[in-house]
Amino acid sequence: METQNPRILLVSTTPTDVTALTTRFKRWECEIQYASSCAEAIELVRAKPFDLVLSEFKLSGGGSSPLAESLLGSNATLIYSYPVEMQCWWLFAVKNGRSCWGAPALRTEEFLRFVEDFLTVIRLRQEVLADEPKETLFELTPERDEGERVARKRRRSAAEQPGMDAA
Repeated sequence: METQNPRILLVSTTPTDVTALTTRFKRWECEIQYASSCAEAIELVRAKPFDLVLSEFKLSGGGSSPLAESLLGSNATLIYSYPVEMQCWWLFAVKNGRSCWGAPALRTEEFLRFVEDFLTVIRLRQEVLADEPKETLFELTPERDEGERVARKRRRSAAEQPGMDAA
């Protein structure tokens, strides 16, 4: 399996708003696509999976909620930019396909650090998946993770009780 560059979707009604981000993402060797409305962004995410979607908070053609809803259940992360005075705050709406409204906003410096770390994780995950035989791969779902956590707890409890076998 060949690794792909991280896929980024930039959604903005103003092309100049994405110029600085485009430069950074190209330097980080990302595959970048653009949308200028909520409807166009939704059409793109339905056609192709993205790792990261960055969007203006207020979009033409449907506001921002339909875009967040369209990414639920995917592996994508959606972060909205929200202008505040002379800078921008970055608000998480969806993280790895799960709603995360209410997460703390990031200032620009924090956002850029997050994106660098996020891209590193995506690349590492792709490298691991590329090296693993298909039959050893599985997706750790919340249900499976919870089941394994409960099983470990039961084994520890059984091991702590005298005269009990830890199965």
